[in-house]
Amino acid sequence: MTTFAIGLLTAGLRSVPCYALAGGLIIAAFALAALFSAGAVSLFALVLALLAYNAGIAAPVFAAFILARRRQA
Repeated sequence: MTTFAIGLLTAGLRSVPCYALAGGLIIAAFALAALFSAGAVSLFALVLALLAYNAGIAAPVFAAFILARRRQA
């Protein structure tokens, strides 16, 4: 849920370097948590976080397409 919100906020910046930086920071935070964790680390959680981040970026784009079609009709 947090990574989805990060994706939504990053989409407002409309900058590819910002997208890459935010994605890299998500991976860095996961790597640091895995480094200092006493237990096993699930890569599935990282994959889900990155998918939620990408969905957060894609959501405003799809919403803009839907709104543009309504305005044309």
